[in-house]
Amino acid sequence: MKKLGLLAVVAFLATSTFAQGKYGADSVQCVQNLSLYRDYYKQKLYDDAFTYWKVVYEICPKSSERMYADGISLMGRKIKKTKVKEEKLALVDELLVIYDRRIDNFGKKGYVLGRKGTDQLRYKSKQPELAFATLEESINERGNKSEAGTLVSYMNASVLMEKAEKLTKEELVTVFSKVSGVLAFNITKGGKSQQYYIKAQESINNVASPYLSCEILEKMANEGFEKNKSDAAWMERTANILDKKGCTDAPIFFTIAKELHSSSPSAVSAEKMGIMSLKTKKYADAEKFFKQAIELAQDETKKADYYIELAQSQSSMKRYGAARTNARKAASLKSNYGLPYLMIGDMIIGSSSCGGEDACKQKAIYWLAVDYFNKAKSVDPSVTGKANGKIAIYKKYFPTKEDCFFGGTKAGDSVALGCWIGESTKARF
Repeated sequence: MKKLGLLAVVAFLATSTFAQGKYGADSVQCVQNLSLYRDYYKQKLYDDAFTYWKVVYEICPKSSERMYADGISLMGRKIKKTKVKEEKLALVDELLVIYDRRIDNFGKKGYVLGRKGTDQLRYKSKQPELAFATLEESINERGNKSEAGTLVSYMNASVLMEKAEKLTKEELVTVFSKVSGVLAFNITKGGKSQQYYIKAQESINNVASPYLSCEILEKMANEGFEKNKSDAAWMERTANILDKKGCTDAPIFFTIAKELHSSSPSAVSAEKMGIMSLKTKKYADAEKFFKQAIELAQDETKKADYYIELAQSQSSMKRYGAARTNARKAASLKSNYGLPYLMIGDMIIGSSSCGGEDACKQKAIYWLAVDYFNKAKSVDPSVTGKANGKIAIYKKYFPTKEDCFFGGTKAGDSVALGCWIGESTKARF
């Protein structure tokens, strides 16, 4: 009775003026099957849902855009359950046609191609050129609106293409540069989807890492410089990749940094000029450029990096007080950031004179430095290895009871350190 009542309702809807057009020539049959497939789909009775979905798909393809997403899900389940290879291949071909029919009836070509390319990669990985072409078309169409998953699939397809000798290593790095630009845009923009782009960046960096040698990156940068030197986005991406992979000694990095800063001054170009100045030990120039980067920066996370680099330039000039101030600013801008504390600990290690004539205080700097190393790993687990390595080295130089005997310092006492440090630490033996 319940089913008959449902059919009566959908029959009424199908004969109404609203139901005409998109429900096809036989609107009654279309609406009935549309309602039935959705009902079974909600109940997770997928085999029954597929039977009615298939009718809708064939007789009224303009009736529902959601129908295509559900159809892809239903077809994916059938593919997973099918054991016969020939049948599985036929179902995969049907699945891919669903994407094409969705575009024909509802548009959104770039978006749908991104999803289609991901499934091509999943089911036809031995023909990576299919997914690569589809995903490339999607990204070219959508640009910075490309989904995080599409970018990951594009990078994975590129790696498979390189392994099949259908793409050179240099071309793969170009793909990496391209997707890195889209990732950077969306991570900087923030919003609900930011977390997906951050995860995508991690995945893409991992899969691309073996191809990002300085030799390949420098070759790519040299070959692309002349035709792209007026393209600020390309220049920034290339400079960032060279920087992240530790290729800042390359002449092309200096060339790009200078050109970028003279033609399109920005936080990024100022930072690269600062890095270049650090490399050539022009620390005062480096300080100036990093301050400029901070002034121009809009992204607080990047600003934290610039403060750390500013601190590095000041530390190189032994201006430890100023360097510590800026390291602390970096820590305040970026949560769970251990590097500032490692840096402060290192500067304290280099300041034994702050202990004055007292043998206990001269070595007490190691207590305080270790305090900072412990702080670093407590806020940022990613630096635990570095912090533990430093702790293992410098705990050997802790003051002994004999060192502190004449000053009357006992375990648990507060020990004040002078000069730029101006901090206290707890005695421990």
